[in-house]
Amino acid sequence: MPTLPKLIDEIVAQGFCYTKDGKQKKLDDCVSKDEALMIVKAVESVKATTTLETGVASGVSAMAITHALKNVGGKKHYGVDPNQTDYYGSAALVNLEKEGLLPLFELLEGPSHMMLPKLIEQNVQIEFALIDGWHTFDYTLVDFFLVDKLLKPGGVIAFHDCYGQSKQKVLKYIETHRQYEYANEFFVRGNESLKTTLKFFVWRILQKPSLLFSKFHWRYQLKNSSGLFFIRKKEQFEPSFDFYKNF
Repeated sequence: MPTLPKLIDEIVAQGFCYTKDGKQKKLDDCVSKDEALMIVKAVESVKATTTLETGVASGVSAMAITHALKNVGGKKHYGVDPNQTDYYGSAALVNLEKEGLLPLFELLEGPSHMMLPKLIEQNVQIEFALIDGWHTFDYTLVDFFLVDKLLKPGGVIAFHDCYGQSKQKVLKYIETHRQYEYANEFFVRGNESLKTTLKFFVWRILQKPSLLFSKFHWRYQLKNSSGLFFIRKKEQFEPSFDFYKNF
């Protein structure tokens, strides 16, 4: 049964954590406890030695990943975040240190499109990645494209906030242009009520009516409001130079 660091329970319950300067930082960009538990399950299931995330924020997901790494004897978790020092006040580093997980973590402070190529140049290989950086289609696609270069076959990628059309478009691209499958054994079933889930589902559609035709909304968001999807890399694959399919 997956477990979480105790600090996650504490800061999620209070809704804030502390920066390096001792100031309160609101938790407005983090995964939920249910999502964190599923991340732990995924990392442990692939027996990851090296992991990665884009978008560290206050460090809830980073704590979950490094906690799982420690459980399976992993070595390194790379966290890419251009705003960890100035906007988040190094809150993730503070939280990781409190849990004794900082030795497993390496911060790459800068934009992911600049940081990830450095890992590729170093021939780093990973078994798990969480993509939770800038949410637009282009930045998410670039994150995936570069993470795919690092990910071993059989490895897992999690995408957060996939109730947005931009990330759903990236998932459609992956379906047609790469060899991945949905890892539904990591499907997140949130603890929120059916009323809350339906309210969130309908609210999203009212904001973006085209989501009514989204298979991702019908398949996942109707059952819970979580926007965390997991995919597994089936094989190393590169299309021919003139390959294209509509997505």
